[in-house]
Amino acid sequence: MGRQRTIRDQNFWRSPRLLNCSTEDKVALLHLLTGPDSNITGVYPLVPRIAGAEIGWTAEQWLQVMHRLQDEGLARYDQAKYIVWVRIWWDHHTATQVTGPKLRARAIEEIRRVPSEWLDDFLRDFNDRLDDGQQRLINDALFPRPNSAVGDVSIPQACGIDTVSDQGRHNTKPQPKPSTETKTTTSSSYELDMSGIPAEYQTDVHRALVKAKTTGKLRNGAQLVVSAMAERFRSASGKPQDAMALTMYLAEHLNRSGSP
Repeated sequence: MGRQRTIRDQNFWRSPRLLNCSTEDKVALLHLLTGPDSNITGVYPLVPRIAGAEIGWTAEQWLQVMHRLQDEGLARYDQAKYIVWVRIWWDHHTATQVTGPKLRARAIEEIRRVPSEWLDDFLRDFNDRLDDGQQRLINDALFPRPNSAVGDVSIPQACGIDTVSDQGRHNTKPQPKPSTETKTTTSSSYELDMSGIPAEYQTDVHRALVKAKTTGKLRNGAQLVVSAMAERFRSASGKPQDAMALTMYLAEHLNRSGSP
């Protein structure tokens, strides 16, 4: 049985955002909103040849229309990864519905596959349509709190050997004050050398390390992965297109010698 996809008529046929759209643009948008490859977040893989064939166009014709939709801010298409983002998706689907218990896990998995260069814009648009509680549910699932992320060893508040006994002799030598602080995994205490990672990619690399740790895929030290990523960025021919995805891959497959 086929899935149902909803088009809100006022948000489509009378939308101010679509005033400059041609008939072909609107046909392509209808296909993006209702096509068989679409998912519940509006960011999904789509091959131009297949998308064009479903409408009756060639791949080249479909790509020309996609360029126009991108210029109007209605969609984005990554031709290297074959991924589309339907930017008017939430004008026709209820964002709060995908945060419910039945769809939340699936929505989180789909959001994790959003290309890193789109993620901030996607989450900003998505979160604007949620209340504070729903935003926390999504953000906590996507970005676990530092104390449950990349693991540092906590510093105990005191050691048993320093406990004073009523029957023992007191140590008269000066003793260091026991530490009452516990290390967290924020960027200040988790001292990773990110100097080899371009500033605009450091957040993606850190997010990937957090995710790899929480999912049990960080096989070796985080710094080893960071150093391997830095080497990729120094390479003239192999700069990563998706820093988050490559970091996740290296976290799972990198060996101690520094090569996957």
